[in-house]
Amino acid sequence: MAKRARPSLRSYRAKRDFRVTPEPRAAAAPAKRGRRARGATFMVHKHDARRLHYDLRLEMDGVLASWSVPKGPSFDPRVKRLAVQTEDHPLAYGAFEGRIPEGEYGAGDSIIWDRGTWETIPPGEASAMRRKGHLHFELHGEKLRGRWHLIRTRGDASGKETWLLFKSDDEAARADFDVTEARPESVVSGRRITRGPTTKKSLEAPHPKALELMMKVWPPMLATLVEQAPSRGEWIHEVKYDGFRALAALSGGDVALQSRNGLDLSGRFPRIFRALKDVIAAEAVLDGEIVAVDAKGRSRFQALQQSGGALRYFVFDLLWLDGRDLRARPLRDRRELLESLLANVGEPIVLAERLVGGGERALAEAKRRGLEGVIAKRADAPYEGRRSRDWLKLKVLAGQEMAIVGFTPISYRQPAAGRNPQSIGALLLAVREGDRFVYAGKVGTGFTDKLRRELFRLLSNETAGSRRVEGAPRFRDAIWVEPRHVAQIELAEWTADGKARHPSFQGLRPDKRPEECVREAPQPAPASEAAAAPPAGHRRRGSKGARVFDGDGPPAR
Repeated sequence: MAKRARPSLRSYRAKRDFRVTPEPRAAAAPAKRGRRARGATFMVHKHDARRLHYDLRLEMDGVLASWSVPKGPSFDPRVKRLAVQTEDHPLAYGAFEGRIPEGEYGAGDSIIWDRGTWETIPPGEASAMRRKGHLHFELHGEKLRGRWHLIRTRGDASGKETWLLFKSDDEAARADFDVTEARPESVVSGRRITRGPTTKKSLEAPHPKALELMMKVWPPMLATLVEQAPSRGEWIHEVKYDGFRALAALSGGDVALQSRNGLDLSGRFPRIFRALKDVIAAEAVLDGEIVAVDAKGRSRFQALQQSGGALRYFVFDLLWLDGRDLRARPLRDRRELLESLLANVGEPIVLAERLVGGGERALAEAKRRGLEGVIAKRADAPYEGRRSRDWLKLKVLAGQEMAIVGFTPISYRQPAAGRNPQSIGALLLAVREGDRFVYAGKVGTGFTDKLRRELFRLLSNETAGSRRVEGAPRFRDAIWVEPRHVAQIELAEWTADGKARHPSFQGLRPDKRPEECVREAPQPAPASEAAAAPPAGHRRRGSKGARVFDGDGPPAR
């Protein structure tokens, strides 16, 4: 038989649906006996619900006694802040940080703004002081320190007890210091940005079509291939995924899913397209990569081509949210808002994985796990619709997109059990240099028999009749085709004469054009520019103004 909750937690449980909210359902812990208040925990949640406020929680009697402080604590002893007593919370709530889902009690972001230990003055009097309506206590937190007072005043119109929170005039007091402005970040995750709930009013307001919204922030930003990780500056490192680059727009219930070249991907990836409707936002534009992952969670382009593996849409950027263009904001801000937006969304929509540590450590981790590589992004960089050195590619596995310019068929003199002679033996490949295609080698591995037949049927109707590729050798049985299709090729390296060494076919790239198949040559690591000033016209934002969305919907356009 389940244990009954302590009476002080009945209100907490009654207000929440634990099938929906990620908040803990834990019961109250046994109250500490005697005068053992020393070492009791406290924390302050910065909670962006209908209004931004700070929830002070003090451990006592086996629960977290809680007060909502609308303006947050002040180190100025002359400033008395309203503190409305709310329901007691379980001790497990002290570790909760996340987003309370839309429609739930307290919906919005909640971060652990401060934490530490506390004790009453004199020690061991917490329960008695609470009953009397005057708590005199000392905080040992990461932000809040020194002696404080909580004094009960009266009940408000809702019947809740109202108190006043203020600082004692001690050595920790600072009249000139606004701690909520100076220290907006979570002491657990470092997050500074919070977002309120998405309201029904904002969802039902008029919005543009999803594709029209996407065009407001088009085109996508592209990364530059480099030899090694940057050595200076603040960079965010993410897993490099091997799949289809895709932008998704959500607008008033309408959804669009496009490749970087404007190809509609909704029909090719219907499950991803449908799952995007689970993202709750009046308007949003996401940037990410659609991939197929293997049993170890690694992206494999070949599996995507052959409909193998589990489909995922790994989202790594947020360009637009609820009427606001976010591209000029620093990446760190966009990432925090993206974490909030996807907090309660499940697979196949997934937040792109960050790799901890510096570039070399991230690259070593990618090698250990057999990942394709790492993307290094400057933390304070805006989102620009061009190829930029603010985003850098570091590859573990060498890969190249190449134009298909011909093939050699399997001849009758190459007998193989079960093989149809109407099959390709190898693809002839080229890369673009200036206004011409230059021969880059041939690939004969990485195909199934079925794929060989499918490629034969696809390419046989597009023969060019003659060789139109610079530097191509004479093949007795080659069939040359117009360069209309792109192949994803994995290779060991480039030879001295510009040919792919040990190439393997990974799949077709319908999201790419042959003209884009430029040979990727890594550039020197940007050690000097890594710490350079932001681009002209870009103002780096400080830590102030940490709350950016109030849940009242998009501004008038």
